[in-house]
Amino acid sequence: MFLNEVEPFLENKVSKYLKRGEILYHEGDLPQNIFFIKKGLVGLFYISESGKETFFRVFGPGDILGHRSYFAEEPYHASSIALSEIDYILVSTSECSKICNERPDLVMNVLKQTARDLGRAELRMAGLLDKSAQGRVSESLVYLKLKYPDQVWTRKEIAEYSGTTFETVTRVMTNLEGKGLIQKSGRDFKLLDPEKLLKVH
Repeated sequence: MFLNEVEPFLENKVSKYLKRGEILYHEGDLPQNIFFIKKGLVGLFYISESGKETFFRVFGPGDILGHRSYFAEEPYHASSIALSEIDYILVSTSECSKICNERPDLVMNVLKQTARDLGRAELRMAGLLDKSAQGRVSESLVYLKLKYPDQVWTRKEIAEYSGTTFETVTRVMTNLEGKGLIQKSGRDFKLLDPEKLLKVH
Protein backbone atom coordinates (compact mmCIF):
# COMPACT_ATOMS: atom_id res chain seq x y z
CA MET A 1 0.00 0.00 0.00
CA PHE A 2 1.58 3.25 -1.08
CA LEU A 3 0.69 6.62 0.37
CA ASN A 4 -0.31 8.16 -2.95
CA GLU A 5 -2.76 5.31 -3.49
CA VAL A 6 -4.28 5.50 -0.03
CA GLU A 7 -4.23 9.20 0.79
CA PRO A 8 -7.30 10.13 -1.30
CA PHE A 9 -9.38 7.74 0.83
CA LEU A 10 -8.18 8.98 4.21
CA GLU A 11 -10.89 11.02 5.89
CA ASN A 12 -9.37 11.22 9.37
CA LYS A 13 -5.62 11.20 8.75
CA VAL A 14 -3.37 13.05 11.18
CA SER A 15 -0.09 14.62 10.08
CA LYS A 16 2.61 14.31 12.72
CA TYR A 17 6.25 15.22 13.28
CA LEU A 18 9.01 13.61 15.34
CA LYS A 19 12.45 14.85 16.24
CA ARG A 20 15.48 12.68 15.71
CA GLY A 21 15.79 10.09 18.48
CA GLU A 22 12.09 10.04 19.37
CA ILE A 23 10.21 6.73 19.38
CA LEU A 24 7.37 6.10 16.96
CA TYR A 25 6.17 2.97 18.75
CA HIS A 26 7.59 0.47 21.25
CA GLU A 27 7.93 -3.27 21.04
CA GLY A 28 4.97 -4.88 22.82
CA ASP A 29 2.56 -2.00 22.14
CA LEU A 30 -0.78 -3.00 20.66
CA PRO A 31 -1.24 -1.55 17.17
CA GLN A 32 -3.57 1.42 17.38
CA ASN A 33 -2.35 3.09 14.20
CA ILE A 34 -0.58 2.56 10.90
CA PHE A 35 2.17 4.97 9.90
CA PHE A 36 3.06 6.38 6.46
CA ILE A 37 6.46 8.08 6.24
CA LYS A 38 6.38 11.29 4.21
CA LYS A 39 9.85 12.65 5.03
CA GLY A 40 12.86 11.36 6.93
CA LEU A 41 14.17 7.98 8.05
CA VAL A 42 12.90 5.51 10.67
CA GLY A 43 14.86 2.57 12.12
CA LEU A 44 13.30 -0.68 13.33
CA PHE A 45 15.12 -2.50 16.14
CA TYR A 46 14.69 -5.06 18.91
CA ILE A 47 16.38 -5.29 22.31
CA SER A 48 16.58 -8.73 23.91
CA GLU A 49 16.26 -9.46 27.62
CA SER A 50 20.06 -9.56 27.81
CA GLY A 51 20.20 -6.01 26.43
CA LYS A 52 21.56 -6.91 22.98
CA GLU A 53 20.20 -4.70 20.23
CA THR A 54 19.26 -6.24 16.89
CA PHE A 55 18.73 -3.96 13.90
CA PHE A 56 16.09 -4.98 11.35
CA ARG A 57 15.79 -2.30 8.69
CA VAL A 58 15.41 1.39 7.84
CA PHE A 59 12.25 2.90 6.39
CA GLY A 60 12.19 6.04 4.22
CA PRO A 61 9.73 8.33 2.45
CA GLY A 62 6.74 6.44 1.03
CA ASP A 63 7.14 3.44 3.34
CA ILE A 64 4.46 2.08 5.65
CA LEU A 65 5.00 0.83 9.23
CA GLY A 66 2.84 -1.06 11.69
CA HIS A 67 0.72 -2.82 9.08
CA ARG A 68 2.06 -6.32 9.78
CA SER A 69 1.05 -6.21 13.44
CA TYR A 70 -2.28 -4.66 12.49
CA PHE A 71 -3.19 -7.49 10.10
CA ALA A 72 -1.76 -10.14 12.44
CA GLU A 73 -3.69 -8.65 15.38
CA GLU A 74 -0.65 -8.91 17.63
CA PRO A 75 1.67 -6.48 19.47
CA TYR A 76 4.54 -4.82 17.65
CA HIS A 77 7.51 -7.21 17.52
CA ALA A 78 10.06 -4.38 17.53
CA SER A 79 10.47 -0.69 18.29
CA SER A 80 10.81 2.13 15.76
CA ILE A 81 12.88 5.27 16.20
CA ALA A 82 13.25 8.47 14.18
CA LEU A 83 16.77 8.47 12.75
CA SER A 84 16.23 12.00 11.46
CA GLU A 85 13.43 14.53 11.71
CA ILE A 86 10.40 12.82 10.22
CA ASP A 87 7.01 13.88 8.90
CA TYR A 88 4.45 11.12 8.82
CA ILE A 89 0.75 10.41 8.54
CA LEU A 90 -0.93 8.50 11.32
CA VAL A 91 -4.02 6.47 10.40
CA SER A 92 -6.09 4.78 13.10
CA THR A 93 -6.80 1.07 12.84
CA SER A 94 -10.53 1.83 12.66
CA GLU A 95 -9.90 4.04 9.64
CA CYS A 96 -7.76 1.26 8.12
CA SER A 97 -10.57 -1.24 8.63
CA LYS A 98 -12.94 1.10 6.82
CA ILE A 99 -10.54 1.43 3.87
CA CYS A 100 -9.98 -2.36 3.77
CA ASN A 101 -13.74 -2.93 3.51
CA GLU A 102 -14.20 -0.32 0.81
CA ARG A 103 -11.01 -0.97 -1.23
CA PRO A 104 -9.93 -4.63 -1.13
CA ASP A 105 -7.54 -3.95 -4.02
CA LEU A 106 -5.45 -1.77 -1.72
CA VAL A 107 -5.35 -4.59 0.84
CA MET A 108 -4.03 -6.90 -1.87
CA ASN A 109 -1.20 -4.45 -2.56
CA VAL A 110 -0.27 -4.50 1.12
CA LEU A 111 -0.30 -8.30 1.21
CA LYS A 112 1.87 -8.50 -1.91
CA GLN A 113 4.48 -6.18 -0.42
CA THR A 114 4.37 -7.97 2.94
CA ALA A 115 4.83 -11.32 1.20
CA ARG A 116 7.83 -9.98 -0.73
CA ASP A 117 9.39 -8.62 2.46
CA LEU A 118 8.84 -11.95 4.22
CA GLY A 119 10.43 -13.87 1.36
CA ARG A 120 13.50 -11.63 1.37
CA ALA A 121 13.79 -11.92 5.15
CA GLU A 122 13.67 -15.72 4.99
CA LEU A 123 16.30 -15.89 2.27
CA ARG A 124 18.48 -13.43 4.13
CA MET A 125 18.29 -15.51 7.32
CA ALA A 126 19.22 -18.61 5.36
CA GLY A 127 22.21 -16.83 3.83
CA LEU A 128 20.85 -17.27 0.31
CA LEU A 129 20.83 -13.62 -0.68
CA ASP A 130 24.53 -12.99 -1.19
CA LYS A 131 23.76 -10.09 -3.52
CA SER A 132 21.96 -8.32 -0.66
CA ALA A 133 25.13 -8.03 1.43
CA GLN A 134 25.87 -4.56 0.03
CA GLY A 135 22.31 -3.50 0.77
CA ARG A 136 22.47 -4.82 4.34
CA VAL A 137 25.77 -3.06 5.01
CA SER A 138 24.46 0.20 3.52
CA GLU A 139 21.30 0.06 5.63
CA SER A 140 23.32 -0.73 8.77
CA LEU A 141 25.62 2.25 8.14
CA VAL A 142 22.61 4.55 7.96
CA TYR A 143 21.05 3.12 11.10
CA LEU A 144 24.20 3.10 13.23
CA LYS A 145 25.44 6.54 12.24
CA LEU A 146 22.08 8.28 12.60
CA LYS A 147 21.06 6.57 15.83
CA TYR A 148 24.49 6.80 17.47
CA PRO A 149 26.21 9.72 15.71
CA ASP A 150 28.97 10.17 18.27
CA GLN A 151 30.08 6.54 18.40
CA VAL A 152 32.87 5.24 16.20
CA TRP A 153 31.82 1.84 14.85
CA THR A 154 34.42 -0.79 14.05
CA ARG A 155 34.13 -2.78 10.85
CA LYS A 156 33.58 -5.87 13.02
CA GLU A 157 30.62 -4.23 14.79
CA ILE A 158 29.12 -3.13 11.49
CA ALA A 159 29.52 -6.69 10.22
CA GLU A 160 27.65 -8.04 13.25
CA TYR A 161 24.77 -5.61 12.73
CA SER A 162 24.53 -6.32 9.02
CA GLY A 163 24.95 -10.09 9.27
CA THR A 164 28.03 -10.06 7.05
CA THR A 165 31.80 -10.34 7.51
CA PHE A 166 34.58 -7.89 8.27
CA GLU A 167 35.92 -8.36 4.74
CA THR A 168 32.50 -7.69 3.18
CA VAL A 169 32.03 -4.50 5.20
CA THR A 170 35.48 -3.24 4.21
CA ARG A 171 34.85 -3.97 0.53
CA VAL A 172 31.36 -2.43 0.52
CA MET A 173 32.46 0.73 2.33
CA THR A 174 35.27 1.25 -0.17
CA ASN A 175 32.74 0.82 -2.98
CA LEU A 176 30.29 3.25 -1.38
CA GLU A 177 33.01 5.82 -0.89
CA GLY A 178 33.88 5.52 -4.56
CA LYS A 179 30.24 6.26 -5.39
CA GLY A 180 30.28 9.38 -3.24
CA LEU A 181 27.74 8.02 -0.73
CA ILE A 182 29.99 7.92 2.34
CA GLN A 183 33.27 9.46 3.38
CA LYS A 184 35.71 7.37 5.42
CA SER A 185 37.93 8.96 8.04
CA GLY A 186 40.14 6.37 9.71
CA ARG A 187 37.82 4.00 11.56
CA ASP A 188 34.94 6.47 11.34
CA PHE A 189 32.75 7.44 8.41
CA LYS A 190 30.31 10.16 7.35
CA LEU A 191 27.03 9.71 5.50
CA LEU A 192 26.87 11.92 2.42
CA ASP A 193 23.45 10.87 1.10
CA PRO A 194 21.50 8.60 3.51
CA GLU A 195 18.36 8.22 1.40
CA LYS A 196 20.32 7.32 -1.72
CA LEU A 197 22.40 4.92 0.36
CA LEU A 198 19.24 3.00 1.27
CA LYS A 199 18.60 2.31 -2.40
CA VAL A 200 21.87 0.42 -2.80
CA HIS A 201 21.28 -3.32 -3.36
